[in-house]
Amino acid sequence: MLERSGRFTDNDEYDGFFWGLYKRNEILLIISAAVFFGSMFIGYFLAGFVDQILANTYNSFKNGISKGQIQITTVSIFINNLMIALKLYGLGIAFGIGTLIILAYQGLFIGYVASKFSIGDFIISTLPHGIFELSGIIIAGAAGLRLASTIINIIRDVLDIKSYLPLGAQLKHILNLNYPEFRESMKLFAVAVVLILIAAFVEANLTIPWIKFIKGI
Repeated sequence: MLERSGRFTDNDEYDGFFWGLYKRNEILLIISAAVFFGSMFIGYFLAGFVDQILANTYNSFKNGISKGQIQITTVSIFINNLMIALKLYGLGIAFGIGTLIILAYQGLFIGYVASKFSIGDFIISTLPHGIFELSGIIIAGAAGLRLASTIINIIRDVLDIKSYLPLGAQLKHILNLNYPEFRESMKLFAVAVVLILIAAFVEANLTIPWIKFIKGI
């Protein structure tokens, strides 16, 4: 009943938690990274074309920082990026379309912001926390896509329900069948949250000393 070949399983076929997580979700991680970085390059190299879309958001962000309305603290940065990660993950329920849109927008905005600075200064100022933050965003995107895959599989299974079998037993079987994939999406999201937390701490506490150190060399 409701069995399909190629059913997802999160049983470790690879050594180590992180290696196994990566290998099982490699395609989704590649898709997430491609959408994010592709949009980032567009935002940077075609900044003039997206200026009407992003200029107001960028100016509001810049004014918020200069006026102290936006605090550069570990908590505030973490909450802001956590909300982005939650959108990336939660919108996977809409078959991943929302996840891809948020990924594209975030990449576009970061690329657009980068175009406002010299590339050297931008890299120096964002490199320490950017390694963790961008990785967290990409993994959160992959988590959203994994959630989308789970939803699609559940719908396919529901459409395959047999009228001559007990409905309750079939629904329970469907949930049990798809739970490993849902759990996989949660694992990805948890890793993303940890990376985003690390990024927030680094950005709030280590970025300015890092910039002074590099420019002092």
